[in-house]
Amino acid sequence: MSAPMHGDAEGAMDAEVDMFMEPVSDRGSLSHVGSASSIGSAGRGKKAIPRLDLPRDDDALLDDGDVNAGTYTRVHLRVRAETRLGEELHCSGASYTMGQYNPSESIELVTTPEDYPIWRTSKPLILPRGIAHRYMYALFLGGAFSKWEQIDHDRVIVPEGREMTIAEDFGTYDPNSVLQRTSEIHNRSIVYMRKVLTHSAKQAQITGKVDVKGLVASAMQRSSSVLRFRQGGTKEKMQPRFKRHASSNYKPNEDATLFLICYHLPIHLHKIDGTWHAEWDKDSLIARSEGTIAQSMNVKWVGCVAMEYQGSPMTDDDIAEITELLTAMDAHAVFISPEVAADHYQGYCKSKLWPMFHNVDILDIYSSVWDDGEYTSGKEEKNNGRWWAAYNKVNQCIAQAVADLCKPKDILWVHDYHLLLMPKLVVDYCKVQEKPRPQIVFFLHVPFPTSEIFRELSNGTALLEGVLEVDVVGFHTFDHARHFLNACKRFLGLTYQSRCGVNLGVDYKGRNVVITISHVGIEKEIIRQALMNPEVQAAAAALREKHKGKQLIAGIDPCQRLSGIPLKLLAFEQFFSMCTNLKEKLVLVQRCHFSTARLGDEEYSSHEIRELVQRIKTSHGDVIDYEETERPLGLHDRVALWLACDILMVTSIRGGLNLYPLEYVFAKGALPGSKAGVVILSEFSGCCCVLNGGLRVNPWNISEVVNSLDRAINMSDEERMGRRARDLPYITSQPSSNWTRQVLAILQECSEEDDDTSSLDFQKLDVTKVQHAYKTSRRRVFLLDYGGTIISRENISMYMKKDFTAVTGKIPTSRMMASLQKLCADPNNTVFIISGVSQVNLTNILGHIDGLGLAADNGALFSWARSIRFGTAKEDTHYQPKDATVDSSDEADSSSSRSWFHHRVEFDWQPIREIVDPILRTYLSRTNGSVIRYMDQGIAWNFRSTDPEWGLIQANSLQTDLEEVIKDLPITIVRKKGLLEIVPEGLNKGVVARHILSSDAELHRGHPDFIFCIGDDTTDESMFKCIYEYYAERSEESVHGQASMLHAANDADDGRLHITGSLQHVFTCTVGKKPSNAHLYMNNVDDVENLLYSLGHPA
Repeated sequence: MSAPMHGDAEGAMDAEVDMFMEPVSDRGSLSHVGSASSIGSAGRGKKAIPRLDLPRDDDALLDDGDVNAGTYTRVHLRVRAETRLGEELHCSGASYTMGQYNPSESIELVTTPEDYPIWRTSKPLILPRGIAHRYMYALFLGGAFSKWEQIDHDRVIVPEGREMTIAEDFGTYDPNSVLQRTSEIHNRSIVYMRKVLTHSAKQAQITGKVDVKGLVASAMQRSSSVLRFRQGGTKEKMQPRFKRHASSNYKPNEDATLFLICYHLPIHLHKIDGTWHAEWDKDSLIARSEGTIAQSMNVKWVGCVAMEYQGSPMTDDDIAEITELLTAMDAHAVFISPEVAADHYQGYCKSKLWPMFHNVDILDIYSSVWDDGEYTSGKEEKNNGRWWAAYNKVNQCIAQAVADLCKPKDILWVHDYHLLLMPKLVVDYCKVQEKPRPQIVFFLHVPFPTSEIFRELSNGTALLEGVLEVDVVGFHTFDHARHFLNACKRFLGLTYQSRCGVNLGVDYKGRNVVITISHVGIEKEIIRQALMNPEVQAAAAALREKHKGKQLIAGIDPCQRLSGIPLKLLAFEQFFSMCTNLKEKLVLVQRCHFSTARLGDEEYSSHEIRELVQRIKTSHGDVIDYEETERPLGLHDRVALWLACDILMVTSIRGGLNLYPLEYVFAKGALPGSKAGVVILSEFSGCCCVLNGGLRVNPWNISEVVNSLDRAINMSDEERMGRRARDLPYITSQPSSNWTRQVLAILQECSEEDDDTSSLDFQKLDVTKVQHAYKTSRRRVFLLDYGGTIISRENISMYMKKDFTAVTGKIPTSRMMASLQKLCADPNNTVFIISGVSQVNLTNILGHIDGLGLAADNGALFSWARSIRFGTAKEDTHYQPKDATVDSSDEADSSSSRSWFHHRVEFDWQPIREIVDPILRTYLSRTNGSVIRYMDQGIAWNFRSTDPEWGLIQANSLQTDLEEVIKDLPITIVRKKGLLEIVPEGLNKGVVARHILSSDAELHRGHPDFIFCIGDDTTDESMFKCIYEYYAERSEESVHGQASMLHAANDADDGRLHITGSLQHVFTCTVGKKPSNAHLYMNNVDDVENLLYSLGHPA
């Protein structure tokens, strides 16, 4: 402040107040500042003003700091700002209702020649009481944004009481300041001023650190000192998200256990001389090893063990011994029968999911040459039932085991396509056991197919729904994630959007599922140790000696068709045909390994490869060193091959996670005096997006592969080192431990966003709080959306049109109907359904419910409950009686007919149709599945049943074209889910909501003390805004009731007034967690139904 600061805290405060405040009436002197003991130095030298307490109950203590209480504060801003000519002052904050720091959504402040340089809000801000809000001021010049105020920290306020005024200076803010209550009251609003306390004042007022989370604690005392501290003690809570959740700072919860869940436990079991032995699989990504996440948090492994060993069934003693052995290794085995294991793994996983996830068409699978030459369209049906049952069984067994083991705060990390159903199943099991929903990550290590391939899976939708029950879905490359998102859009009608932190998000059942792309790196220290191993170096030297004087080209691949080994051999054959002089200078060292999972594929591939190798050797000599192994090469064998070879060649046709090229880049050139290698890499391989220094090839283009091979052979040492240096930083910075922490940091971030305390002004609705407010209120108004709120929306899916049912063709459940009837039967309730569907459809479905008001076509038409005859409605400036009435049923008599009112429209739709119809029909003809609908007060272009991507592209283009031709007309375009509507300007759900609230207050001679408004669509946002504006525009008496100024002052401390006609509880709620003007959310229609039923049927 520009006023001088005095040593005495009270003196400083009074000096500052004088510059902001007008003279107040005598009754203002009755307001209190607090006792000396409660306010420290601020109360010295001034007698505490007595107060008169109002009746209160213990629940009042819980109102502040909990948006679920439904209590709000009318906040006035008064700012001293020395602006230049033409400049205006605006305010914007972090919350959605304060504009999210978007200048175009900011709040304008006003001034007058008499008041300048004091700027004020023209009407109060309606903010949830007790919730910390960040905000800043901005300057506008000529109506356009100019600049933000130059302060180091966002301003913070925590609204308290029913009404408050914040007096402060523009461009000056100290994060250590607190808001102190003054002795001044203006228009029932207590004035607060920012004050930096002296050290002695701080010690007197602050006895311990309290953060925003403490605002909702029932133990918090509502003393003046605590309230003042809350205005300044939120700095830590308001740190930017990217600083709070940097992956390098991830710290596991000491009480939590990380469950690593996979089909195959990363453990090798052996029975030697009748005794079982177990050892970690060193090549497994999730095995326990040095430097893994298991060294910094509790980790348990869960996976399957087939009850068979070397062809013999396991005995009960075997199972008991293995269980004890694995328990000591923090592993839990789920034992399954050999038959179920075979049908699950070799059947559904490897014979169906694996090829299809690698984009092999199901017809190609049917006609596979290695599958006994059989070709029949019934092959899938023959095995699918048994395989699918086994797949379900294994997922259920593991889910049940995990649900039994996990406890609150534990984290489940599910790996790969073998367990796609498991996340949903474990959530269901936890519900049955009344356990909290666990945090879940799912990571896919193979490609995800295109939607054209995925749609051929008869159970594809179930697989998607199983995965989407998690919090984070991970992929190694964006291509894989892109196909997954496309499948979600086309088969489940889901949309995705970018999130903060460079991730993507899918809205599913009221949750935002995070989609992250993170490629794991290699364990460089383990590889470095292998490089120094004398046996490894000897093996490498032996291989070099075997092919002395020749350049060696390495290849390690599974013996399967998708590895592309025949394409590699054909390229070599062509290369040697063109460069005959290099036959004595080049050797391909190719190693192929079997997995026993796809025997037919492996046998056929092996036969084909052997024939090609033999043919090349016959024509060009001993230019290929080819071997087959029963299992993948171990680390030492691989590193020896990397050391010996000059080039690595990968020509896979489809590929998932493959760390061999990363190992090779690190190993070549890691030892002193050694040279870097070159990687020839298929553009279809998973690691192609990671290795920028490799030579990328299309393995189908044999000539391109030959040219790349020639380039690699003749590449200089300098270029090789440069290419290695380009890739080295990434591949060595992403060991499995770091990669795991990164993914867990993302989970931590989204979990904190889901935590009610992380977004204090947007929380999940607490049913018990609404029930309590309902029971203690006297007059209530319900404003309910229809589609997506009291009735589920249709499944928007291109490939599921057989299930496509419009909202207008559905009806609410019998339980929902009973809940509405019960609420409407209470004479103290006003219940309205405000919908975008037509008047006829809405009446046919809900018109029979006595006491239920209806609004159709987004507010263009509305009807009071049949029991209400609102005679003054015809005098309203917005609505007038409609000539016709609509019966609630075919047999309804005139006494049961509804009276409808329609929004006054001052223009004719015919000339508007002449302008927009040609455009609409053009897009109708080019967008299959789209429909034009003409309404009484609007025109709609429906693209719900079009191709999801093409429909969205066309809708965006149509909106642009329409906006160009209607810019001078009194109409506007409203964008909804799968719909573009042309409606009169100013016509929206908010208009009818405002009309209902005003008319209801007139009818009952007072405002309701309970308002509940809920919706799921963008059109419902206008209702939420309308309620806040309605609250802000009411007079002080209508908001606070007929209370004295003394009561108003006391109310700032008490937080409640039990006076008929005052606005007590206001609940704005959206269905589904998403950005909204509402302050509460519910997950789905079922939750809404349960809430309404509980209100209508109290226990």
